[in-house]
Amino acid sequence: MALPAGARKTRKQKPIQAPGLTELQKMISRFTPTSLRVDVSRLSAGDRQALVKLVQASRILDDIFLNQYWSGNPALYARLQRDSSALGKARLHYFWINKSPWSALDEFKPFLPGVPPRKPEGANFYPEEISKQQFESWAGSLPQKEQESAKGFFTVIRWKDDSHRELMSVPYSEAYKDELTRAAGLLREAAELTDNPTLQKFLRSRADAFLSNDYYESDIAWMDLNAPVDITIGPYETYNDELFGYKAAFEAYVNLRDDAETAKFSVLATHLQEIEDNLPIDSPYRNPKLGAAAPTVVVNQIFSAGDGNHDIATAAYNLPNDERVVNQKGSKRVMLRNIQEAKFRSVLLPIARRMLSRQAMVDVNFESFFTHIVAHELMHGLGPHQIKVQGRDTTPRNELKELYSAIEEAKADITGLFALQYMMDHDRAMGLTNLLPSDDAAQRQLYTTYLASMFRTLRFGLNDAHGKGMAIQFNYLMDKGGISANQDRTYALNLEKFKQGVRDLTHDLLTLEAEGDYAGAKKLQDELGVIRPSLKSSFERLQGIPTDIEPIFVTADELALPMKPATASSKVRRNRHAQ
Repeated sequence: MALPAGARKTRKQKPIQAPGLTELQKMISRFTPTSLRVDVSRLSAGDRQALVKLVQASRILDDIFLNQYWSGNPALYARLQRDSSALGKARLHYFWINKSPWSALDEFKPFLPGVPPRKPEGANFYPEEISKQQFESWAGSLPQKEQESAKGFFTVIRWKDDSHRELMSVPYSEAYKDELTRAAGLLREAAELTDNPTLQKFLRSRADAFLSNDYYESDIAWMDLNAPVDITIGPYETYNDELFGYKAAFEAYVNLRDDAETAKFSVLATHLQEIEDNLPIDSPYRNPKLGAAAPTVVVNQIFSAGDGNHDIATAAYNLPNDERVVNQKGSKRVMLRNIQEAKFRSVLLPIARRMLSRQAMVDVNFESFFTHIVAHELMHGLGPHQIKVQGRDTTPRNELKELYSAIEEAKADITGLFALQYMMDHDRAMGLTNLLPSDDAAQRQLYTTYLASMFRTLRFGLNDAHGKGMAIQFNYLMDKGGISANQDRTYALNLEKFKQGVRDLTHDLLTLEAEGDYAGAKKLQDELGVIRPSLKSSFERLQGIPTDIEPIFVTADELALPMKPATASSKVRRNRHAQ
């Protein structure tokens, strides 16, 4: 389908005043360097050798992600590496944290000269100059199968030729063929080194998927993965596609499984159907039969790459996103315990000391923080997934489009609190007494710790799905009286009003998803997905506290040290942290 000639025009860019060295160092200081050391001594010799291959394969995904995020990234990255000045090194450092020239903590404002004023909404998944309407008009004109490909997770949209009048879908396996071929080879080498059959199966099937562009079988194999070395690698999350939320970015997490913690939290997953049956929504919106019980795995991270290692460090993830797999196998929740401990120690505790009263501070603890994150990931699997809108079979993701990520993150947060309260109210019947105490002190600790955590997440900014989702929750609970501001700009918790607000917002968010209500979601985000002046003023109290951690992959670098890195990015990372 032909597009209007005007679609090819671009706006004239205004010169950007890039920050100088001092300002840039201040921006970098918001990420506190955190060494990740993980004891791999109990692994077999084969698994330790396989780890090296997995780290190398993961580093290749850094190169793919740079390309996916912005078309100008590879050339810019190469240019930054050639600048050995103090300013040049600082620019390279902050570029690597953001994987782009735009600062995620500053509403994606550029911090480098000569770049567009903002990250393209569609990243590099679509031609930068096309609009939503133009894409939808083209996609709507296609046969059903081609339309599904155009809107699918694993294709990029490109012009057919230099005339820029016709679009086409290009599979990831073609768009990133060279990188994926190398990564697939390393996954197969790792499969030969490990003696764990479930890891072998996943690595071989994921290597095949990189070349075939069909990820279904390897997603099934990943759901069945049960190995000391726990790896997630491939295209998954769609946050960077701000046009529609259709396109998946490549990421990797190389982890060591913590069997003791995994066993401790696995009991929660056995009660998901009971929680689903008691969600505060109309009964037709509840799922009468959830998919197979999905695992909750606690791990310690050794390495991450691509979408898994830019700006805010991932503390947990819930995958896959393919609804076919979710319906058949459920979804797996992976909890990065060492990342969460680092965030709690370096960021949340200092924030709590300034935003809560001294009396409330005694209730802030890591176990409450960690337990809620587990519940958050569990709740991604609950609520509406397959819905009908005007007689059409569809999904909340497809109906809410670019609004979905923030709504879904808010839903997982707030429904996680609802679920934990439900479990505490029924702890004896559910056999959770040892895991989840139900006394008044435990409830106060859960909600107080969550209140402190809200300020941590809000600092991510409104361009982050988690940050916008948290703004919705914070403003909603403020309006309901669950949170109140003190004269000294600290905040207090009204426990009963907070708990009622949690129940009410759980209902509202789940109903938006169940009805695929784009207009309602837009209204909610416009009204509540904001940082109000009073909160912005309170954030002045947090100056000097880091916003997040910057992981330093010590164990991964030590494992791979004798071998040549797969990409230059690892060398940059090592050199930077040695400064």
